[in-house]
Formats: sequence, structure tokens, C-alpha cells
Amino acid sequence: MAPAESRNATLGGASAASRRVRWRGAAARLLSSEGWRSLNLSNRLTLTRILMLPLLVLFLVQGSYVSRSIAALLFAVAAFTDWLDGHLARARGQVTPLGEILDPVADKLLMVAALLPLVALGEVDSWIVGIILGREFLVTGLRAVALRHGKVVPASRLGKWKMGLQTAAVLFLTLELLPPSGTFLIWTAMAVAVVSGVDYFRKLLREFT
Repeated sequence: MAPAESRNATLGGASAASRRVRWRGAAARLLSSEGWRSLNLSNRLTLTRILMLPLLVLFLVQGSYVSRSIAALLFAVAAFTDWLDGHLARARGQVTPLGEILDPVADKLLMVAALLPLVALGEVDSWIVGIILGREFLVTGLRAVALRHGKVVPASRLGKWKMGLQTAAVLFLTLELLPPSGTFLIWTAMAVAVVSGVDYFRKLLREFT
């Protein structure tokens, strides 16, 4: 290996090791007795979103109009905090290692908590949800691999459209609003998820070549 390549590999390894140390430290602080008080507002919103998910599932699976309305409200609040915590973190300069871990995890868990009960209720086909969630976890895995090598591929506009379509689809399906609309939205969300996943993979290959 050439000296320059050796130095780059060493720096990359050191950078990855440094991130692992910071993430472990963030996780340790979260689990300590002072964990909640040490969190900034953005991280508190993200953690609150995760803690809301059992309630979302509980109300959604009951199936009655009232319970589904409550589930839709919980989902809408959770989706809003998804935007709000990122906005606050950037505006206040409070982007933290803990937030980098929690936010994508919270996003994936939110979609799992909303879509799987809708499959059980017969509102959406399981294979559609499988494609959507499979794409989410595949891209998350690719991001983790890229980050270990010091590569960061930012979210694209397609990714934002995907999230918006998924959110709208879940709300329409949960509230049974204009039933064909909910089905159309979830199909569109699936198509955009696939296209955005391919686009992300293409950008990642460009970073490594």
C-alpha cells in the first residue's frame, strides 16, 4: 500500500473509531439517571416520538373509528416532530451523535408501527409494506457502511417526497378517507421509495469510485 493510501486508511479508521466512541458515550449518558435532563430539545422530541409508538399501535389495531382517529392524531404529531426535531437541531447548532443515531431509528420505527397494523387490518397489501420497509432498512444499512468509511450521502428530494407520500398514505388509510386515494398514495409511495433507493445506491457508488 502506498504511503498516502496508508495515511488515508489510518485516518478513516481513526475517524470511525472516534465516532463509535462518541456514540457509545451518548448512549451511556442517555441510559444514566441524568440522561433525560442532559438531552437537548431536539433529542427529547425524537425520544418522545419513539415512546409514542406503542400508543399508536394500540389505538390503531382496535379498529374502531374513534381509536383510529386517535391513532391518526398520534401519527400526525409524531410525523410533525420528525420535521421539527431536525429543524431545531440545525437552527440551534445542536446536531449531536445521539441525534444522528435516534432520528433515523425513530423514522423507521414510526413507519413500522403504522404500516404493520394497517396490514393486519387489511388496509394495505403486505408485499407493498415489505418493499417500503425493506427499502428503508437497506438504505439505513448502506448509510451505516458509508459512514464507517467517512462517506456521507445527504437525503435527496426524492427521499423527502417519499416520506411525505408515506405520511399522507398512512393518514388516508387510517381514517379511511376516500379509500381509492389511500391506495393510490401507498402505491405511489412504494414507487418513489424504490426510485429513491436506487438513486441513493447510485450516489453511494459514485462516492466510492
